[in-house]
Amino acid sequence: MQSISHNKVKYDFIVSLLAEGDAMVCLDARKEEVHVPPEHKGNHSLNFILNLNFKKPIEVAEDGICATLSFGGRPFPCVLPMEAIWAAYDPHTGRGQVWGAHAPVEVLEQLGNVAALPKEKKTHTIPTGPPKLVSLPSPKKNKPAPQREGKKRNHLRVIK
Repeated sequence: MQSISHNKVKYDFIVSLLAEGDAMVCLDARKEEVHVPPEHKGNHSLNFILNLNFKKPIEVAEDGICATLSFGGRPFPCVLPMEAIWAAYDPHTGRGQVWGAHAPVEVLEQLGNVAALPKEKKTHTIPTGPPKLVSLPSPKKNKPAPQREGKKRNHLRVIK
């Protein structure tokens, strides 16, 4: 029996999300193969919402995703290799996967998975071996900010 590649597992999951609508893709933009605007290149947890109905086409393949995405209203041709993607989920339902073996150490620390490791073992390298699929917890609902008297609340939110 043939084993399924890590990229194929990610590809299949992302394609299934896109078939239903939006897909939030989380990746480590520090990897050399990632092509994003320079100001985002140092981000270990860069998130994109993708949808097949975007004005510009999105190419999803087993080796990665190519798409022209907008940053501050300016288009930028992005290359998102599957090796750099460590999670994907439906932003509306929270259904998703985290590939822990490909997640940056900083993310694992936030999740509490490597907090017990000695400091000298905490590096920025991605662990090798077969990826472990972990379900994402449902996103926490943020309480709306209280409205100030006399000021209208903007309907747009800044997402970091």
